[in-house]
Amino acid sequence: MIDSHYQFDDLLVIQRIILKSAQSSLIPYFTRSSADYKSDGSIVTEADLAMQQSLTTALHIRYPKILMLGEELSEKQQLEVMNAGEDYWCLDPLDGTNNYHHTLPIFSVSLALISAGEIILAIVYDPMREEFFSALKGQGLWINGQKVNQPVQPESMNQSIAFVDFKRLNMGIKLRLIERAPYKSQRNFGSCALEWAWLAAGRTQLLLHGSEKFWDYAAGYLLSTEAGGQNETIDGGPIFNQSLTPRSVIAASNPSLFQLWAGWIRES
Repeated sequence: MIDSHYQFDDLLVIQRIILKSAQSSLIPYFTRSSADYKSDGSIVTEADLAMQQSLTTALHIRYPKILMLGEELSEKQQLEVMNAGEDYWCLDPLDGTNNYHHTLPIFSVSLALISAGEIILAIVYDPMREEFFSALKGQGLWINGQKVNQPVQPESMNQSIAFVDFKRLNMGIKLRLIERAPYKSQRNFGSCALEWAWLAAGRTQLLLHGSEKFWDYAAGYLLSTEAGGQNETIDGGPIFNQSLTPRSVIAASNPSLFQLWAGWIRES
């Protein structure tokens, strides 16, 4: 059963918390961050750590019963939160760390709320464009607090823009996309959450990623779904499966485009 006491007012409260934390923890380090390497080869900056700590503290004050699963926790700590049987946040404090560290102004904060095994609330914040994308399960999508109707989208892939992360795809799919891509044009931001948010907003129509971690897709998954989009893993499974195991992603801004896109990918 979804905990129905999380409402639009909660989105506004949480957005204010994220904004305040971003102003104190992300913006001051932009253009002057230092980075260390994690065990998987990815980087972490002082901004990642400061933002996670700031949000963890502020959210606990407002919602003391909700646990925190943050990207910068250890896997053991993450699993403990996930398996505790309580509501919990899934946080990526700085999605697009490489962009941020190299002063590319394309990064985001991603926060989702999981209750009873379902993603029920989601917020993606773009500090550089000062945009909040937010959703509540069964209640729709908002951008900067304004309700967004499902956007009118192209009817064919050759009229569509696609977010494609070539780095993590298998060679068969890569070659087929290079040789005869079915879409009009292709992009890759380096911030999974922001790509999901723009897909939900109807600014792009297709998304393909070979491997996203839980905090990469958790908020964006709900944003896209509430905007009328459809998504699955490449092998046809659900993207969210209450697991830390990375998931592949095929997504589109509406079901008809999804059927075309998923069918084309699976032919590869």
